[in-house]
Amino acid sequence: MDKEQSTTHPPLVDQPPAALLKRLFQSGGKVPLSFEFFPPQTASRRDHLYEVTDRLAPVAAEGFSVTMGAGGATRTGTHETAVAITERCARPVTAHLTTLGMSKTEALSCADGLWSSGVDRILALRGDQPKDMTETPSGFEHACDLVKALSRQHPFEIAVAAYPEKHPDAADLDTDIDHLKEKIDAGASRAYCQFVLDPAAYGRFLEKCDRHGIHAPIVPGLMPLDDWKRMRSFAVANGTSVPAWLDQLFTIGETTPEIMPNLALAAMVEQARRLIAYGAPALHVYTMNRWPLSLTLARLLGH
Repeated sequence: MDKEQSTTHPPLVDQPPAALLKRLFQSGGKVPLSFEFFPPQTASRRDHLYEVTDRLAPVAAEGFSVTMGAGGATRTGTHETAVAITERCARPVTAHLTTLGMSKTEALSCADGLWSSGVDRILALRGDQPKDMTETPSGFEHACDLVKALSRQHPFEIAVAAYPEKHPDAADLDTDIDHLKEKIDAGASRAYCQFVLDPAAYGRFLEKCDRHGIHAPIVPGLMPLDDWKRMRSFAVANGTSVPAWLDQLFTIGETTPEIMPNLALAAMVEQARRLIAYGAPALHVYTMNRWPLSLTLARLLGH
């Protein structure tokens, strides 16, 4: 999306269910989708990822993104994967740039390499300090500083991270939203959310962002829920709310494991539809480098 474009986030959270349903059916549920990958570590996993790319490309109107470990731990893999996908399909590719543990020179050299290889979209991240490691320095103290540097370096399309229920290290949500605005004002054109389990929390977040003067698209993340126990633990550790209805749903699955894949798909579709109703301009799907659940979701949403 061009930097000139913006989105006004509608105040839907406190409206009755009928208002949400009206928006859902007006949109047809068909919002653009993007899909996130992590760099494969072996040749066989690389070939598998190419198959996943081929499967999802027809429904990936917003393209793909490729993650990077803290301190550029997967720097080479991120670069190679982003370039390979760019060359493989006519879809935009966003490369993550996580600068924790990298100097400014190293980070900008990495960005230069991406630009020279035809990758012009970057998700600019400072990175989170691993809790089990000593303090790791970063050449860019804040993500907004990285955004400013990237904007001066090349005309990248820059995205940043957003946290609907605040970053775990933030004092409060309003302070965290102020930091998000700094990143948008520095040159970012959109934000991608950490995965959301409670769509209403995303809706409230959009309203708060609107009051803070943020009108760039804020895209919620969807995580496959086929490993609910692991996903729930990850959510709790990151301060993400877990709706009671999801716990109830997957408790049923524990007693009848055979239906768990069906429950995971039903939950993911329900979340997607609620996020659309709350005003999601697009959906960002964390694929875990797998395609069946993501493609099924896309087809059920009309893609």
